[in-house]
Amino acid sequence: MGWGKRGKGEESSGLMAVLKELYAEKRRLMGQRKTQKEEEEEEDDDDEDEDDDDDDDDDDDDDEGEEEEEEEEEEEEEEAENEEEEGEEEEEQEATEAPTNQTDTNTNFTESLGECQLSDEEISCRGVGMTHMPVIRDLEVTKLDLAENNLTSIAPQDFSGLPNLGTLDLSKNQLEDESFSQNPLCNLTFLKKLNLGGNQLTRIPQLPASLEELRINNNKLSALSPHCFQGLNNLLRLELQDNALHDGSVSPLTFKPLQMLLHLQLDNNNFRSLPLGLPPSLQELRMSKNVIEGMPEEALRGCVHLRLLDLSHNLLHEHSVTSYAWGLLKSLEDLDLSFNQFTSVPMDLPRPLRKLTLQHNHVSSIPAFTFRHLQPGLQSLHLSHNSLSNEGIDQGSLVGTYRSMAELLLDNNRLREVPRCIRQFKNLQVLRLDHNQISSNLQDNPTHRTRRRRNSLQTPVGIGFYLLPRRYKMLPHCYLLLFLSVAQLPSPFSALPFEQRGFWDFAMDSMDSTGLMAMMRDEEEGSAVEEVPTTIPVCPFGCHCRLRVVQCSDLGLTEVPKNLPPDTKFLDLQNNRITELKENDFKGLTNLYGLSLRNNLISKVHPKTFAPLKNMQKLYFSKNLLTTVPKNLPASLVEMRIHENRIRKVAAGSFAGLRNMNCIEMGANPIQNSGFEPGAFKGLKLNYLRISEAKLTGVPKDLPESLNELHLDQNQIQAVELEDLSRYRNLIRLGLGFNHIRNIENGSLSYLPMLRELHLDNNRLNRVPTGLPDMKYLQVVYLHSNNISQVGVDDFCPRGFGMKRTFYNGISLFANPVNYWEVQPATFRCVSDRHAIQFGNYKK
Repeated sequence: MGWGKRGKGEESSGLMAVLKELYAEKRRLMGQRKTQKEEEEEEDDDDEDEDDDDDDDDDDDDDEGEEEEEEEEEEEEEEAENEEEEGEEEEEQEATEAPTNQTDTNTNFTESLGECQLSDEEISCRGVGMTHMPVIRDLEVTKLDLAENNLTSIAPQDFSGLPNLGTLDLSKNQLEDESFSQNPLCNLTFLKKLNLGGNQLTRIPQLPASLEELRINNNKLSALSPHCFQGLNNLLRLELQDNALHDGSVSPLTFKPLQMLLHLQLDNNNFRSLPLGLPPSLQELRMSKNVIEGMPEEALRGCVHLRLLDLSHNLLHEHSVTSYAWGLLKSLEDLDLSFNQFTSVPMDLPRPLRKLTLQHNHVSSIPAFTFRHLQPGLQSLHLSHNSLSNEGIDQGSLVGTYRSMAELLLDNNRLREVPRCIRQFKNLQVLRLDHNQISSNLQDNPTHRTRRRRNSLQTPVGIGFYLLPRRYKMLPHCYLLLFLSVAQLPSPFSALPFEQRGFWDFAMDSMDSTGLMAMMRDEEEGSAVEEVPTTIPVCPFGCHCRLRVVQCSDLGLTEVPKNLPPDTKFLDLQNNRITELKENDFKGLTNLYGLSLRNNLISKVHPKTFAPLKNMQKLYFSKNLLTTVPKNLPASLVEMRIHENRIRKVAAGSFAGLRNMNCIEMGANPIQNSGFEPGAFKGLKLNYLRISEAKLTGVPKDLPESLNELHLDQNQIQAVELEDLSRYRNLIRLGLGFNHIRNIENGSLSYLPMLRELHLDNNRLNRVPTGLPDMKYLQVVYLHSNNISQVGVDDFCPRGFGMKRTFYNGISLFANPVNYWEVQPATFRCVSDRHAIQFGNYKK
């Protein structure tokens, strides 16, 4: 990197060239004059003889004149030569000084950047501990990353040497409003992307008009003035999530200047309704994790280009949404209403809707002809984790979707049999029915003759292939149907919270393998549908290869087999005797999506084992002999299960680079609190973490702040202290059952404002924990099997009306030394239904 300089040397050299041309022309003219004089002298020889005296005088005069002219010419030539020499000296001096100056500048530049990483157009100083802005002067730099430092102030001159900067990341510093008092960013006329997330801003600073993407997430914004986005006519994406914005703090004129805005994120604020004045250009609106209670007709009026609307984790229900709240959205294709209060699928859905997500509600029915008006038709319907029963689905419930539906998720409901309307789908590719009560109409399912020929869907098994009953045959588009422990389990623990264990069970049609494959996670929704090759050229001996799934389980293998098909998407190696993973075991499997190594004897993993697996998202490593987390895991990894190993230590940086990781299951390992080194989970943005059945005596420190679910059941935790939960403000589910907890310090639960489900069963509590009435969204509390002898009238519900946003739908107090007749009825005034209270009788 460098920059050019034009000094006096260049100007002098140009001037010298012009002077040389002038002197050359002058010499040519003087030479012509001299030649003419010589000719005239030869013609006048006779006259010179006659007039000797006069001629002598004239000759003397001519000689004197010529001598004078020659002297003048010599002087002029000397002056020109002197000037030329001076110019050349200046040029040499400039040429000598320029590299010296440039070297000095580059030296200062390098020293000021310390541990930063430099490339041709990018400088990254992320997380190097900077406390002030470095001095950078480089015309070629277009991207500057200063995130995760300790910057407190910036000035206009800090960016004066970066006129071509296009991307600037100042997130996770200590910047406040005063830091932008001098408008330090306004001179960056080419800046397109700016990230100010994770600072201390309470208002929007002055910004350059060239911006196209602006992120001010996780600050302290509490209001947006009418002119805060003035001049940002080119802005396409705006993210303001994790702030303190609410309805009265956003003016209807706030978004008016943003006439080109396409994406707006307002997740995790305090909105009770949608803000007014949204730009008509908007295509994507995300307002998850607010407290939105209703949707009036004018809420989205004018948003005719809106294609995605995310209102998950709010307080909406079918009666709080007016008939045409979103019915007039002529472009809406994706609507997310998960984690709300719907008891039935809402009517008057937008006509172009293709995907509807309603998981984690209270949906018990799908009204007839709800989807009939949709064109070209609904393609994906997510109804997982609801209260659907067979009575809630009739023949008209899914009319209008039989030709368009490709993905239907009905897992974790109350279905007793496969809905009869399923047989009418023509293009269904993915169907989930796991964690229901289905046990009757699959009895006649003839099993495919595999090693598990005696298994049926009544019993949870590993990966297995099954034939569907003929009355549920689909058209040739659906040749692989995924069931995950469909039947009701006979185990007494099957209904207990957090104890359900899913299994990968593939059901397969008997037709030719030219259809589609469904690959899904066992606990939450998600699928990866891929086209299936017509032929698979190779398959390891003893394995079964079909539909890019290679099944090599239960073969007694001691090493990973060779000749694995390079297009393999899922590799099943569970239930073998593999002891080690070598460097080239998975060479060439760049398309691998899921890998199951469950129930082997693996204790060694080569550091480069997973290097070829650039696209792997699922890794199942449970029931092995690992003592540490494997190194160099693929950056693409989303889910990892390493429970039931021998892990005693999780070193700092064990999960470095895994920014896509969403779920880690590492229970049933003999790890103690001291086994987690500081920084063990640094960089992770997990939603789900389970460390159950370990040897923890307290809540681990420094777990990811992003967690939505944390399960620490079946440990040896003695108490919950005040600061133990202070980091986890996004928690929705917390499992602390089957511990030794005697005390939960006052105020501990106040750090969990979004908590909806709390499990404290099978502990040693002698009273109901304080703080439950202040938890506005808490719906489920398990306190059974403790030592609670008294329940106060205000232990669960707040005194003020309207302070609690959701009613309880589950409180368990059975197996405690308290009699139900001793508890006042008003104690449960904020419970949705009397059947939600599980009291029972205390038995010694």
